Amino acid sequence: PVGAGAFAGHANLKLFGVNQSISVLRWPTSKFRTCIANDSADAADSTSALALRHGGIAAANASYFNVRTLYPTTFTKDDGKQEGWTTPDELIRVDGVVAIKGRNVRIIPCDTVSCYDVTKKYNEALAAGPVLMLDGQEARQSWPNHSFFTWRHPRTFIGTTSDGWVYLVVIDGRFKEGVGTTIHETAEIARMLGLRDALNLDGGGSSVLWTKEHGTISYPFDNHRYDPFGQRVVPNIISIR
Repeated sequence: PVGAGAFAGHANLKLFGVNQSISVLRWPTSKFRTCIANDSADAADSTSALALRHGGIAAANASYFNVRTLYPTTFTKDDGKQEGWTTPDELIRVDGVVAIKGRNVRIIPCDTVSCYDVTKKYNEALAAGPVLMLDGQEARQSWPNHSFFTWRHPRTFIGTTSDGWVYLVVIDGRFKEGVGTTIHETAEIARMLGLRDALNLDGGGSSVLWTKEHGTISYPFDNHRYDPFGQRVVPNIISIR
């Protein structure tokens, strides 16, 4: 338990023939506000620091960004304030948004041109991708033959169920204790968790799941050690409060 009906956990298991290290946070939309916090450039910080700054009790890293400038490279909207558009380099993987209004959390397929129109009625939104699940089915029958999709990496994704739960999932990677997943394997984990819709977020060294109650429960790769201390500085997070 992490408070008021939200739960978090971690498991090491054999999956897809290799070791996996997976952390999960889930909460009912009826009891929590799901929030996007976007503090770019000099205001960027670790996922846990951003969550504490914005009053979150649990959080994961959010979408893609420029690691030098610490500005998002995807469309973001934080409490009605928009920053940035999805850059051309991100178009191979960014094809959806997580959109939030009140306690309503939706995952909506969209391209970079339509993100603004699709999210007009939402206070907070974040473009990312690829979309992993739609209506309970894997979003694509096949994925591009590109290392981002076909190699095993650390992954973070958000998903929703048909009965009002939201999940944030972090799959550790690049360790012998947790190899990571391809995009197809990531979608398969979303299906195993019973998610109706799911959207991939930034991964690699950015992937981390944190709770105020238990600290960092995943094993972020940014320090290249299988411990909870390798958080990367990021500009945006998804948190609950």
